[in-house]
Amino acid sequence: MRILHLGPVELPVLHTRGGAIQRRIRELSRAQSRLGHSVKVLSADSTASTTDFFGVEIQSIPCKAQGILRTWEFLARIPRAEYSNVDCVHFHSLPEGIFLCGNRNTETLLSFDYFRFRRGKATPLQYVYKIALNRFHRLLPVSEYCQREASAYWGLSSAKMTVLYNGVDTARFRPDPGLGREFRRKLNLEDRPIILYVGRVCAQKGTDTLINAYKIARESIPDLSLVVVGPADRFGTEKESDLIASARKAGVIYIPPVHEDELPAVYNMCDVFVMPTRSEEMFGMAALEAQSCGKPVICSHHGGLPEVIRPDTGLFFPPGDPSALANCITKLFREHALRLRMGLSGQHASARFAWSLIAEQLDRILADSHSDAFQLFGASFPLRERDRSAFSHRLGS
Repeated sequence: MRILHLGPVELPVLHTRGGAIQRRIRELSRAQSRLGHSVKVLSADSTASTTDFFGVEIQSIPCKAQGILRTWEFLARIPRAEYSNVDCVHFHSLPEGIFLCGNRNTETLLSFDYFRFRRGKATPLQYVYKIALNRFHRLLPVSEYCQREASAYWGLSSAKMTVLYNGVDTARFRPDPGLGREFRRKLNLEDRPIILYVGRVCAQKGTDTLINAYKIARESIPDLSLVVVGPADRFGTEKESDLIASARKAGVIYIPPVHEDELPAVYNMCDVFVMPTRSEEMFGMAALEAQSCGKPVICSHHGGLPEVIRPDTGLFFPPGDPSALANCITKLFREHALRLRMGLSGQHASARFAWSLIAEQLDRILADSHSDAFQLFGASFPLRERDRSAFSHRLGS
């Protein structure tokens, strides 16, 4: 089957210092290539280039505009022939793309981990997005939480959506004590208990809750260290913020975004991983990667996190409650056996999110989508038997 992935526009798909969308496109396309599909990725960048990524062609489309204009510039620069030469066009957080993909024989998918596209209903384009969302053959939110929120926000039928979780590279993200010790030495933290957060440093992600919880937990665990890795608010920016300054003042070790090749060492360095998101956490990729490295996870009971973390792999606390979070931290460091048991269970539980399984699930979604009907401009058209056979043949090719 010939598959074309499009997106994202904010940061190029080959950006390697954060960004769940970028990693999803790379890893999913790589897994699809391993299944025998012909896969190509188009992504916005500052310059034109073509890269072979483990059998996947990644082509960068040069774009100069910023904001919403960059989205339309990217889509306008894609030759129409790109759409007609494939069996499936998979957009990633690019609902606008459906208006430029008019070949009804091409399957159109939209994956998204945030449903308020370009400010959602706060922009006059809300009507454009509502029309666009109804034109895709299949919408693929990254969690059941994301599906529910998108359905309620846009008035979409849940039948039009199928959850396609983000995944994890279990070969890269796995327990490796040696890597962890090496990274601890770099930070001069060889013998210290360490809690870790990886992600954007902002109120929405609950970083302030974590800092306050750290202050409380240190009353019981004086030598406790908190390491925070990530950008101020947005990936792709290097500026610091008042929250980062506040973290440093509280004794937090802050590290700017690291290259993705370093992430396995970062996760393996910690004893406990914390994901304290306050609102709009659609999935929790960092929590999954830490769990895959055999680390117990403490996270807020919010959004898609309970779909990733289970009661036997981590602890939950109410969003925005630093005292409850501090209690969870203290509990795990006092109960060594519980911490080890949760870490081991988490590593095994993460296997269900392996990218190879996610790619196989997407194959099934594509086959099921063509078994009954397809959507075009809001109308439903039954497929003829010969069309079903033709698509099944392409899927297996």
